[in-house]
Amino acid sequence: MAVFAHPDDEIGALGTLALHARRGDRVLLVWMTRGELASQFGAMEEARVAEMREGHGAHVAQLIGAEYRFLPFRDTFLTGSREEALALARVMAEFGPDAVITWDPWDVHPDHRATHQAVLSALKLCRIPKLVGEAHRKPVRLYHYPRREVSRPYVYVDVSATQEVAEAVFGFYQAFYGWPVSLEDFRAQRRLRGREAGVPFAEVFQTDSPPAWPALP
Repeated sequence: MAVFAHPDDEIGALGTLALHARRGDRVLLVWMTRGELASQFGAMEEARVAEMREGHGAHVAQLIGAEYRFLPFRDTFLTGSREEALALARVMAEFGPDAVITWDPWDVHPDHRATHQAVLSALKLCRIPKLVGEAHRKPVRLYHYPRREVSRPYVYVDVSATQEVAEAVFGFYQAFYGWPVSLEDFRAQRRLRGREAGVPFAEVFQTDSPPAWPALP
């Protein structure tokens, strides 16, 4: 299960999610908002932006081979509140993830930090039957995007087999938003991560738990 604030936040986890989908795991992408305040849309009505970005999420989920869900919170209004955490906990209880990938808790965007906080709370709330019905009480490992200055274990995932999926999603977003980062820049960054791990392409996460993706190539 991957939980992010806005469509396109999932860029750093694309290969890992696609890898799990290819090996037969259920994969669920959850976005806390529809990203309706994105500046690239100018003065377009928020409802129309939300509709378009929801369509982007559906397309990306299809490319990855994932299920997807949008939660009904407003872009830039996330706080990591109990309401947000409980909504997410109910999804967790229904889906029953073994692992959750989310945003860095120190990211500059307040929605990203709030998403991390909501995930932390949801991992506890999803264990309480009086809140979620049939609880999800199995251990769940939490992974997040890395910050180099923070001393936490790194988990490298060899995503060489799904690099083309990551490039397809990146190309889709780049073409729509006109991102200044080129496909070659995107590829080079992932190749650099791969060099650190001794593989062609890699994605990297941090965790408070010992690394635990032994089944992935």
